[in-house]
Amino acid sequence: MGLFEKLFGHNQGKEIPGLSAAIERAIDGVEPLIRQTRGYRKVYRKAVATALEYTNRLADSVPGPVTVSREAYAKDTFVHALFPSVDFVMEGFCASMAVRDYYHKVPGADELYALMGMRRVEKNIIGMELADEIIQHDVIQKVVYFTNHTIENLAATEKKSRELIALSFFDNLVGKVKKRVEIRKQEKQAQLQEKDFLISRLRSADAQTRPALEEKLSTLLASMQATTASLDLSKYIADFEAIMLNPEQHLRIYQIPINLDSMGITRKSDDGGQHEAILFDELVDFDRRNWTVTLVHCSNMQNEAFGIRLEKAHRRLSI
Repeated sequence: MGLFEKLFGHNQGKEIPGLSAAIERAIDGVEPLIRQTRGYRKVYRKAVATALEYTNRLADSVPGPVTVSREAYAKDTFVHALFPSVDFVMEGFCASMAVRDYYHKVPGADELYALMGMRRVEKNIIGMELADEIIQHDVIQKVVYFTNHTIENLAATEKKSRELIALSFFDNLVGKVKKRVEIRKQEKQAQLQEKDFLISRLRSADAQTRPALEEKLSTLLASMQATTASLDLSKYIADFEAIMLNPEQHLRIYQIPINLDSMGITRKSDDGGQHEAILFDELVDFDRRNWTVTLVHCSNMQNEAFGIRLEKAHRRLSI
C-alpha cells in the first residue's frame, strides 16, 4: 500500500464514475440528516466507493444472458432446468407484472434484458430407475425444480440491465446499513417505554421494593445514554463501514454444479458423462433467502404470438 493510501484510505485519490451520486443515494437511504455533519462526502467516500465498485463487479458476474424461448427450452439444458414446462417458458414470462408493465411502457420494444431470480427447491420422491437393464421400483430420488420466477431490472440492452442490477445490489447494501440504525432506534424506544414503566412503579413503591427499582432505573438510564450516543449523526459512519467495507459478507454470488437429467432428477457425476453438471448461480443474502439468478434475454416481442400471450397474461392478472 502506498503512502497516499495509508494516509487517506483506499480509493481516496481515484475518480470513480457515479460516486458522488452514490454517496447522496446512500445517505438518502439511511438518514438524510447526515448532510448536516461537516465534510460528510469525504467521510463516507471510502465506504460508498468500496460498495459501489463491488456491486458493479457483482452485477457483471451475473451469468447470461440466456435466451428465453420455446426453442431454447428444447435445446438448452440450463433453460430446460429452470422452467417446469415448455408452455411456462413464455406464458410464465409474459405473466410477470414487470414484463407486462415494460411492454406497455415501451410499446415499440422488440427485445428486453432482465434479471430473473428463482427459488431452487430440492425434494425427495419415489421413482423408478433402470440398472443393468432391470427396472428398479420405489427408488428414492431427488428432484430439483425452480419456483417463484421473478423478473427485475428490465432494459433494452444488456449493459443497461446490468447497470440497473448493480444499482439494486447497492441499494440492498444500503438497506442493511439502515437496518443497523433502525435496530438502535427501536432499542431506544423500548428503553423509553421501560423507563416510564419503572418511574410509574417507583411512585407507588414501598420501602422494601424501592431500592431494587431505583437500581434497575439507574442501570437503564446508563444504557439509554449509550444508545442515544450511538444515534448521534457522527456515529453513522460506523454502520456504513460495517457493511460497505465488507460487502462480500453481506451479498455475494457463488456457483453450484448439479447433475440433472431431462426430468430434473439429480444424477451421479460418474454416470459415464450422460448428464453433465449444470452450473446454477446463487445470490446469497439478497433478502435473507437465496435466489438462483441469471440474466435473461427475450426477443421478437412485437410478433403476434408474443402479443397474444401478453394479453392473455394481462387478462389473467386482471381477474
